[in-house]
Order: sequence, then structure tokens, then C-alpha cells
Amino acid sequence: MARGVTTKEDVVEVYGRIFPSYSRSEIHPVISKILKGMPKGKLLDFPTGSGSLAWRLQNEGFLVTAADAVPEAFKNPEIEIVRADLNHAFPFESDSFDYACFVEGPEHVENVFQCLREFARILKPDGALVVSLPNYSNIQNRIKLFLNGVIEPVVSYESLKSDYAGNEFMIHINRLPYPMIRMALEFAGFKIESVHEDKPKRKQRLLWPIAWAIQLITLMRGKKAQKKYWMKDNNASEVLMGGNTLILVAKLKFK
Repeated sequence: MARGVTTKEDVVEVYGRIFPSYSRSEIHPVISKILKGMPKGKLLDFPTGSGSLAWRLQNEGFLVTAADAVPEAFKNPEIEIVRADLNHAFPFESDSFDYACFVEGPEHVENVFQCLREFARILKPDGALVVSLPNYSNIQNRIKLFLNGVIEPVVSYESLKSDYAGNEFMIHINRLPYPMIRMALEFAGFKIESVHEDKPKRKQRLLWPIAWAIQLITLMRGKKAQKKYWMKDNNASEVLMGGNTLILVAKLKFK
């Protein structure tokens, strides 16, 4: 089998192994590219799902530990897997890891501020955290919020019990725009180093005139709006016209 990743329906091939595809196929290659130039070290992948990212990064030289609320779904017998809940204290000692990947996680967590404090605790000083979450700040989602009052469909109590019974952790209960995930990261001691997207949304290009108007207003409002709302960063092209997923690299600065 070819080295690397190709997607086919609901499975993904990673370094010769087939996994159920729980994430967008574009996310993991971007994370791999981000980490490629960094010194190798101990890395926590949490939540790991079936373990496709863990397997990729293990093969690329990182010493990976995986964690998930459902470790039974993990497909890598060579990698340590720990049962853990993002909503509770992590079962790891402080200063245990050089890196952590919190991929497709913030939108599922009840208290993202507490969760990020746990990531800060288990990372070594100057450790790096890679976070991915839906890009709730792109222009398409802002229009959805304006029209619907919410970005994504709500889940009724009846649906919670019938459609998600036993899988409640799959629901997006935290729809965090860029300024809120940045605020949560900074409260935990992190500083965002770089912002990436999974892939451009081609249909969204039709909305460039609206985006230009927003960016013009951002420029006119200047430093005061940046200080109060992080408006310049939130309306930067990689966020405002970004894809379905935001991928953030944050370094631990204030531990």
C-alpha cells in the first residue's frame, strides 16, 4: 500500500492501515505538516477516536500516547491507549508531554476553559498544543448565525435520547468562534502562534464582497476594535474566508 493517506468513502488509509474516518480527511495532513519541522518528543492525542492521527504521528517519529472516552474504537495495538474524559481531570502526571493534539474536540466539551487548563497542566513548559475545531467565524457561518440565530442545528431532548443515546459526546455543544477559543487558550496559559485551515471553501468565494466590507470596517475601527474584540485577527482572511475547520498552534507561555 502507498505510504501516506488517501480517503475512500468513510475510511482512510494511513501508513498501510485502514481506519474509520471520523474527521475531515484534510485535517490530519495539515497537522502532520505543522509538526514535521518540530523536534520529536512525547505527544498526547486526545481525543484519538480510531487512532488514525496517532498512527500517522507515531510513524513520523513522535512517541504517542492516545486517550479517548471510548478506547474500544482504537485500532493501534502498538500505541498506549488510556480511557479518559475531556470533561474531567486527565489521568496523566503534570509536565508529561512535549506536545498535545486536541483535534475535533473543543466543540464537544462542556467546559472548554477547564479542559484547556488540563492540557496546560500535562504539557511541559513551552509545550505546544494543536487544536482543531469547526470554523464558526468564517463568513458562511456568520450569515447562518444572522439568519437562524444559531450556527448549527439544535438538538432537542427527544433527539438526544433517541438519536444520540449512548453517543451524547458526539454532539457539538460548544460552538466557539475564533475570539472565544483564543480567550479560553489564553486563560489556560497558551498563546496562539499560527492559524491554519483545512482547505478553502470554493463556494464561499462568492461572498468575498461581504468579506471585503467587513475587512474595510475592521481597518476603519483600528486598534480599539482589535483590543476589545480581536477584530483584526477574527476578520483575517484565513479565518473569515477560511474552510470548514480552524487549526490552531498554541504554545504554553504562562505556566
